[in-house]
Amino acid sequence: MSKIILTSINARYSHTNLALLYLETAMSLKTDDCICQTIEWDINRPAHELLEKLAESGGSCFVFSAYIWNSVYLKTLLPDLGRLLPDAVICTGGPEAVHNKPDWLKVSGLDFILDGNAEDFAAELCRLQKPAEASVIRKQPSCFSSTVFPYTEDSLRQFKGRIIYYEASRGCMFNCSYCLSSVDNSPVEYRTAEQIISEISLLSRFRGTVKFVDRTFNARPAVSRLIWRHMASNPPAGCFHFELHPSLLQDEDFRLIESLKASSAQFEIGIQSTNENVLRKVNRTDKPVESFKNIARIIEMKKFHVHLDQIIGLPGDCPAAAAESIDRILSLRPDVFQPGFLKIIPGTPLAAEALSLGIISSTAPPYEVLQTPSYSFLQLSRFKRIARLINLLYNSGFYQHSLPVIINKTGGWYRLFSKLLEPEPSLSRTGWEYWGQMLFEIAEATQPGASVIKDLLRFDWCFYAKAQRYPAYIDYENTDEIYRKKTVACRKIGSLHPEIRKSELKRSIIFIPESEEPVNPADRAYLFVRTAGKLQKFPIEKNIRHSYCDSSPQQL
Repeated sequence: MSKIILTSINARYSHTNLALLYLETAMSLKTDDCICQTIEWDINRPAHELLEKLAESGGSCFVFSAYIWNSVYLKTLLPDLGRLLPDAVICTGGPEAVHNKPDWLKVSGLDFILDGNAEDFAAELCRLQKPAEASVIRKQPSCFSSTVFPYTEDSLRQFKGRIIYYEASRGCMFNCSYCLSSVDNSPVEYRTAEQIISEISLLSRFRGTVKFVDRTFNARPAVSRLIWRHMASNPPAGCFHFELHPSLLQDEDFRLIESLKASSAQFEIGIQSTNENVLRKVNRTDKPVESFKNIARIIEMKKFHVHLDQIIGLPGDCPAAAAESIDRILSLRPDVFQPGFLKIIPGTPLAAEALSLGIISSTAPPYEVLQTPSYSFLQLSRFKRIARLINLLYNSGFYQHSLPVIINKTGGWYRLFSKLLEPEPSLSRTGWEYWGQMLFEIAEATQPGASVIKDLLRFDWCFYAKAQRYPAYIDYENTDEIYRKKTVACRKIGSLHPEIRKSELKRSIIFIPESEEPVNPADRAYLFVRTAGKLQKFPIEKNIRHSYCDSSPQQL
């Protein structure tokens, strides 16, 4: 009996491979003449160790799925696997192989490229024979609603601590020229309402993140609203992650979103550019003004994690437009903002036009743009450094109280990031103190002696600190007095909250504002205490010797 080894090589351990799950499920139902085994792996682990695992598996056929994140890894692995197991059949599907067939057919060791939906190859894999030369097997896609749901209550347990993926629809209604979805002329297909309710009812028991991989989750309001209504009545144990098109949202959608339990949903929204002319050049349908209003409505609910994306280097884009987009997007105050860079993915319409448009991109995955008529290579490299700063300073959340005030005093987000790059900082540094000092020095140069900046940086530090210590550049001048006030505060809070250990109080940190400028929330004094793995802040009076304000902790 033949043994099929399905190998999922993910970008990181927390990810899973939905395509191979579909295939594994289909094989368990359609074939009795072969054994199927799945091996989960990620690109951060040595290829030699995976080769060892594959060699000892006893497999007669090996199936992989190629993507831009594992392409180089696979091209290293497959020749060695082919030499070690010359009689085994080696196959790969996935967009990276399917849309680069001439390149992948030359990869030593590879026998077949599987061009089609993974689950449609279930019966054929058991019958494959070693070919004389590599070739392509094509399959017309079967009806999506007939595809078997790949999860069971038992199988969900094996994904504890990881992300699982689900699709209520397959295909895309848009034709963005930089995306592979634009080359698929098939209509968008949907699961039936009954299937969706049944399937998300099971997925609701999963205590991790369930990521909907629908290209545009709210493309058909009847489907997205069906799911949101069900979630409102039956909150999931974990969190459902949705990718939204903001300009398609209507009042009914906002009512449903607001009815959801705060921890039950998170949203990823691709703005790509705030310039309508740039969006038009890549066939992206959007109304930036309306989109911004709708994104702001979700963020202002203050209930859900919101992740926004931008693409730098699109045709018609330029440094000034990208800088404006960064400022406008960050003005919305999303939880995470990820500026990405245009990828010229083989097989896309933009890849066919890139040369005539004067776009130069890397020949290796992920095929990022290197130069355009509007961006020199060095300008794009500078924006990469700014993207790194956004991740270090904004997305980290380390400076959530101080950054907005510093921005107001320095003239905008992009301007601040540009100033931070002037001394050529070490972008490999990730510590709070290093970047806190950079921010403090810029704020001081803009408005010397601004005590409110010191207060806000101190306040942010308290969320990060593990003991009563401040970095020297924001420390109090009269540290002895501060320690005396901390001693009094610890004594009072310890007597009111005996459950807090003395060792925890000893490691606490006191914050006392010095600025007369009322900036909430750093206009009050607090004692920050880490207890039972949680950070609590207790409001206290600035002059703690004489009075005590409030004994109730504030959970963070």
